[in-house]
Amino acid sequence: MQTLKVKSFTLAEMLVVMIITAIVVGLAFSVLNLVQKEVRSIKKNFDRTTELSLFEQRLWQDFNLHNTILFKGEELVLRSDIDTVVYLFDEKYILRDTDTIHAAVTVSKLYYESKQVKRGYIDAISISADAELPGYSIFVFTTPDAAHYMNKDGF
Repeated sequence: MQTLKVKSFTLAEMLVVMIITAIVVGLAFSVLNLVQKEVRSIKKNFDRTTELSLFEQRLWQDFNLHNTILFKGEELVLRSDIDTVVYLFDEKYILRDTDTIHAAVTVSKLYYESKQVKRGYIDAISISADAELPGYSIFVFTTPDAAHYMNKDGF
């Protein structure tokens, strides 16, 4: 009698293939987890940079729209004939009127007529954002117009 031989895999071969597959899938999930962590880190840095960039743009606009700028304590007051804007600098955030800007910045230096001052009237401000992004700093200035000098005593 003739036996019919069917070509197939043995149980041991199937177990080896399953173990190798499990190892490959485990490595793939590990790599996927690392990639997801990097993407989250990149997104966090992007969000920080975007927040600081938008803050800088808004500060530039406010400096150039208002003709009287006063710094007292942790408060920056910008005033024009039709509007007043107040920035309040805290350790972890900045308040601009009712808007909250989530950025940890510190006011480094204040200037008025090219001289460094501690408070009072200013026409330039240097802000450090090292807590958010190392080496990131903001410098905003304006050229005072005649209205600034006319309204200086009435602030």
